Amino acid sequence: MPGEIWVSTVGSNSRLFDKPGIREKHYGQDWAPPKFEMGTPTEEQAKRFNRHARGEKLRRDEFVEAAYVFDPKRWSRVKDLFAVDGFFCVKGKLAELLKEFDLGEGELVEFPIYEMDKTTRLHGPSYFLNFGSQKDCLLPEESKKLSPGPKNPTTGFRRWWAIEPEDGDIAVSASALDGADLWVDPKLNSVIFMSGQLHDAIEAARLGIDFRFSRARIV
Repeated sequence: MPGEIWVSTVGSNSRLFDKPGIREKHYGQDWAPPKFEMGTPTEEQAKRFNRHARGEKLRRDEFVEAAYVFDPKRWSRVKDLFAVDGFFCVKGKLAELLKEFDLGEGELVEFPIYEMDKTTRLHGPSYFLNFGSQKDCLLPEESKKLSPGPKNPTTGFRRWWAIEPEDGDIAVSASALDGADLWVDPKLNSVIFMSGQLHDAIEAARLGIDFRFSRARIV
């Protein structure tokens, strides 16, 4: 509903992202091998993933260049929200739905997914979810079930982790109602915020995705 803020901890839904049957190619590198076991990311790749998780906008060449399907049976079960090398991706009905909402500084970045031959492109576009929009809206002292991370001794900045939040556990300021419909607060790890309108549209679309929603409490 309008006037509501919702929290999604979909990133912790390991079943949703487990072994999708695709692998990636980074710019300037070879294709990753066709196996489920992921290699250790380079320091630069880890930095990019962390920036993505904090809601920072990435350049196109900071995402992977492309992906390919090496296990069609696994890929056939993948929903409209998935991940490639740790980056959130969307396709199908969810992608079209997001295009109708205000993503602020964020955007959908199209990228190719190929069949096993790494040449034949799959039908239907896929996109990286380049969050881009951040809001400083979390009120840790008013929230419940938050676990604190270490405080930066220089800046005083601290990140928090939400522990299976339920309705009302996450408190946000009223400023969260302004601006983009989808955003990240860098103070809260592995959590996506969205407006009531976007939440309702996702629920009405019956995408079969467990977003692990909880309603935020507006202070």
